[in-house]
Amino acid sequence: MKKITLFALSIVALASAASAQSIAVSDAQFTSNPDNYKGKSITVPVALRPKAVVPVATTVAVGAPATVSTGAGSAANTVASCKKAPAGFSAIDVDFASNPKFAACFIMQKAEYDKIVGQESVKASITFKGEINTFYTISLVGK
Repeated sequence: MKKITLFALSIVALASAASAQSIAVSDAQFTSNPDNYKGKSITVPVALRPKAVVPVATTVAVGAPATVSTGAGSAANTVASCKKAPAGFSAIDVDFASNPKFAACFIMQKAEYDKIVGQESVKASITFKGEINTFYTISLVGK
């Protein structure tokens, strides 16, 4: 009986591990139709731009949405209206080479974000999950 139970548990573990793996796609595939990847964990090559922390002279209303743009260095001038990142997470700009006008909200854990702050741009392969209507949560950054 122990062997059958152990066998059944190992099958369940293998099935859940297989479903948790991410799908590698090109940035063009993702930006052309992000709804195809809604709720799926995907890996895409991008350029990350940590936001510079600038002191704000004006007051901001509590609950006001944050904005994410493609930045001054980009050819695009697109802005996405984003919800405030949850505690322990930071918003980050993500540039897609094939579609610089694509705008979405991306967040990552603050500890990971702090490792790349101060760099103007970081080329990386990111693994993330989410949907365009809320935000994408970056779970892994690879070089």
